[in-house]
Amino acid sequence: MPDHVLHTPPSRSLGRRAALAQTFITAGIVLLMSAIIIAFNFSRQDAMLDDRLANVSRLAEAALAPAVWQVDYANARDFIDVVLQDDSVVFAQVITGREVMASRASEEYEGKPFSYFQNHKGFRTSTVEIHKFDDWIGSFNVVLSTRHVRDEILLNAAVTLFLALILILVLARTLCHTSRKRLFLPLRKLEKTAIAIAEGDLDTPVDTSAPGELGGLALALDDMRESSRALIRDLREANAKLEGHRKQLEATVRERTEELNAKNASLNQALVEVRQAKRAADVASLAKSRFLAGMSHEIRTPMNAILGMADILWESDLTEEQARYVQVFRTAGESLLGILNDVLDLSKIEAGHMRLEEAPFSLSETVDKVCEVIEPRTKEKGLDFTCSLPPEVPDRLTGDAGRLRQVLLNLLDNGVKFTRQGTVRLSVEPTPDREGLAGLQFSVTDTGPGIPAGKLATIFDAFTQADDSTTREFGGTGLGLAISKQLVHMMHGRIWAESTPGRGTAFHFTAHFRADAKPAPPEPAPEKSSRPVARDAGPLPALHILMVEDSKYNAFVIQTYLKDTPCRITTAETGRQGLDIFKAGGVDVVLMDVQMPGMDGYETTRAIRDWEREQGLPRTPVVAMTAHALDEEAERCLQAGADIHLPKPVKKSALFETLRALAIGPEEQAAGMDAQGLADLVRGAKQARDRGDLAALRTAGAQLVSKGEALSVSLLTKYGRVLAETDEQGLEGERLSQSLTILTEYVERLAFV
Repeated sequence: MPDHVLHTPPSRSLGRRAALAQTFITAGIVLLMSAIIIAFNFSRQDAMLDDRLANVSRLAEAALAPAVWQVDYANARDFIDVVLQDDSVVFAQVITGREVMASRASEEYEGKPFSYFQNHKGFRTSTVEIHKFDDWIGSFNVVLSTRHVRDEILLNAAVTLFLALILILVLARTLCHTSRKRLFLPLRKLEKTAIAIAEGDLDTPVDTSAPGELGGLALALDDMRESSRALIRDLREANAKLEGHRKQLEATVRERTEELNAKNASLNQALVEVRQAKRAADVASLAKSRFLAGMSHEIRTPMNAILGMADILWESDLTEEQARYVQVFRTAGESLLGILNDVLDLSKIEAGHMRLEEAPFSLSETVDKVCEVIEPRTKEKGLDFTCSLPPEVPDRLTGDAGRLRQVLLNLLDNGVKFTRQGTVRLSVEPTPDREGLAGLQFSVTDTGPGIPAGKLATIFDAFTQADDSTTREFGGTGLGLAISKQLVHMMHGRIWAESTPGRGTAFHFTAHFRADAKPAPPEPAPEKSSRPVARDAGPLPALHILMVEDSKYNAFVIQTYLKDTPCRITTAETGRQGLDIFKAGGVDVVLMDVQMPGMDGYETTRAIRDWEREQGLPRTPVVAMTAHALDEEAERCLQAGADIHLPKPVKKSALFETLRALAIGPEEQAAGMDAQGLADLVRGAKQARDRGDLAALRTAGAQLVSKGEALSVSLLTKYGRVLAETDEQGLEGERLSQSLTILTEYVERLAFV
């Protein structure tokens, strides 16, 4: 059975529509002819009326001339009576001069003047002048009514329309009967046959006896019926084949679906396991970060007391044996501190928290600083130390000089450590540029024992050394090369080693930096803290120092450092106590421990700054001392309001350098400290930021860097570089705003002092 059934339209079939069309066309033609006949009759009657009026006028002109000339009233009235015998004449009048000689109207219009008829559409009027011997002697006015003519026209129209209607009915009936018999009945039969064929009854006979086009249409329909039979037969055969293929395909799809469901279940299980593993890794990473931060704090806090007391003992009068004892635990403490720093660096790299700075530097000065650190150790061991820096190597670069120095020191330190005799050599060569960055290759070679070939692939892994006996003989954790590898990758380079056992080892690494056309600022001495570097080692000025420290051991160390100086120190064990002492006044410098129970160092520092602003007082220098050595902690301290950050353990030299730098007096100002000039630079930088002038902002930053290097004030250098390196996206950034705030507060305190 077919999926659908065709039906004839319920109304307005083709035959009915054709009958209506024929009726309308016939009616239109007949009515058009009737209208033409009616119009002709109207025109003819109107012309006859005009002729009658003209005849009366001519008759009056001929007949009334003697009567008017002889002033024969009776003859004039008789003429008017004769004229009014015509039913269409309703008014007649003879006028001589100003006298109405005779006048008469039909009973219906008795008493009406001639002017009444002139202004009425239902009448035809005419005025005939009467002449005698070519002289005017009077006028004849006559009025004809058009009522009779109109009635006759309407009668003719009605008769015409009646006859037209009869004609329309006869013609329409005749045409409809003929077309139905000759055209629509055969079409209806063909329609029924086509519907039956469309509904699937291909055995329905087709009547092909109709003449003309209808017969041809019937033959075409019969041919279509036969073709459909053949097509249906072919389709049934094809459907049978498709059904077989469909069943086979369904079986295949069912098998594949079951396989996919099994794989999806396995994949979903794997995704769940991956998510769980990621969550576990995140938790472990967070736990590790917290553990390392906590261990850093817990180790550095006692280490501060140990190294501090070791420095104090080292400066006291000791026997040779005592000095050797002190040197042992000083060296051990420094080694432990180095291990802790390496662990923190590796943790930051693995967590993705390590960020390289982008600052201009001089490659030659960086290499010189590294050589200055390594050369004393090579002389102590009797080794030859050489450094090669060809002139074709670019000197002015932009990148992280500190991390480059760290990699070089790690490699050179290993070379010196493992070489008993012979040479340690550092060389730098240019390599092809990449993506607009200048490429360099650094090589550190030594004549040490070498590394077996099987160990070269693993020496860059964390906590791995070439031989377990190496740790026992030379010490070390195996973190230096792992950290160096990660840092080199961050500098868009790679690191590898070449070695021949018994002949030595060569470490090579490449790095890419942006070449800088501007002169690089002088490279500061190696220092991870944000403290300033004093210009000389003169005596400390007399300062009243407030130290807020909850550890009695660390407080004792600082007190011992300052015992023989002009400084006076007051200690507070809690942040609240320190804030109260500060509010009492007379404090020149605050040494603020950050990690304290209750009110910690951050909160205490913010409270001090808030109180200074409320009282309208200048900023008192605050030195934040924290056992957290992370850069984020240093930044957090400065954001809280501290001026300087010193990581623990705090060495005596570092503390004294910081106090000298903060104690700005007339002698320092005479040496070149221009507080007003710095204030103008910072103010100009803020104005450039506000108006979006990037060039002016960078210029002010470069000038601040220059002054900071000239005055050995790292705060000016650090935050001046932030201004000098700001791009268009950074104009609205938080880092730029914080840098301007810190610089503004610093120069305000500088101006006050």
